Amino acid sequence: MQPTLKAAELFSIFRKSLNEIDLAVEDVQVFAPETAARIFRLCLSDLGEMAFLPAIMTELLQKAPNVTLEVVPMRIESVPDWLAHGTVDAAIASVPIAGAAHITVIDKERYVCVLPLSAAGPSEDMSLEQFTAMRHVLIDPSAGHDVVDRVIEALGIERKVGLRLHHFSVLPHVLANLNLAAIVPSRIARMFTEQGPLTIRELPFEVPKFDVSLYWSRSTLQSKAMRWFHETIAHSLR
Repeated sequence: MQPTLKAAELFSIFRKSLNEIDLAVEDVQVFAPETAARIFRLCLSDLGEMAFLPAIMTELLQKAPNVTLEVVPMRIESVPDWLAHGTVDAAIASVPIAGAAHITVIDKERYVCVLPLSAAGPSEDMSLEQFTAMRHVLIDPSAGHDVVDRVIEALGIERKVGLRLHHFSVLPHVLANLNLAAIVPSRIARMFTEQGPLTIRELPFEVPKFDVSLYWSRSTLQSKAMRWFHETIAHSLR
């Protein structure tokens, strides 16, 4: 049996109300991280897992050894609703999250092209001809990194697409073994070059730099536990 549209809308409202009640109860309780045993939920892309999760977990385990962190895979179009209804307690994203009342910038980034050393050529500069001659890996927009695709489309640049993926984590093996190129944030590109015979080139066209930010909902400010969680994440990534 499938719920009606009205039932789904009522459930969404009911869930949000319950979440606000839970947060109000938490506000009058003492939160001691060194003894707390609870679950926090953080929404991350697989890039976020690679770049930020080690530092976040190190800080959490040191300050709150009995706390559990559940990582919720990124679906950028769903994050506003998840934050509003308490499905996740926070999200780290590289695009603005509609409706998120509180934001902390944790990194400033730019996009680069990562490609096999064997295909890079002797020049440190990548020409537009070289860029368009290579076959590329495209990542699904739900990962939250589609700004480059919009720029390329606006400039009328045609890419040869060899592979479409939903995640970034397999890229080091795919790029090196199949002679493909991909556009990724510079921090991740540096990590990839440590895993295989890859190198980095600046893009042969302008793409806006971007902020990577920690987002959370206004309603969670009532909760001492949530305030601690957000502050701990921000501190771990300074």
